[in-house]
Amino acid sequence: MNKKIDKRYVKENRDKIDDQDVDKALSNEDKIKEKLSILGKFKEQVSLLFAMLKDYKNKTYREVPWQSIAAVTFALLYLLNPLDLVPDFIPIIGYLDDASIIGLTLKMISEDLEAYKVWKEKNHPD
Repeated sequence: MNKKIDKRYVKENRDKIDDQDVDKALSNEDKIKEKLSILGKFKEQVSLLFAMLKDYKNKTYREVPWQSIAAVTFALLYLLNPLDLVPDFIPIIGYLDDASIIGLTLKMISEDLEAYKVWKEKNHPD
């Protein structure tokens, strides 16, 4: 395997994302969250990512750059692929790449996600 999970990998794949991919991620929210239940640590952040995608898609919140939306979309769709860099059928380590992609993406968009969280709390308190 010549590929490694790093910022460059996420950026290269992020640049291939389009609006249809955002729709695909949103329509697979339940599957993605179910898969992430194995990686429990990201549950709250992933819910926030989906909320941000939804608010971006319905034009309620557009203060986030497309590159961040595309990175989030790539990361979420990556989780759907059972034959990603480390196939999920390999016990334990099959999910390490999934966790790496989510963790790296969260780090890359942390400022945008924090700004969205502040906006959401101010405008849509639950």
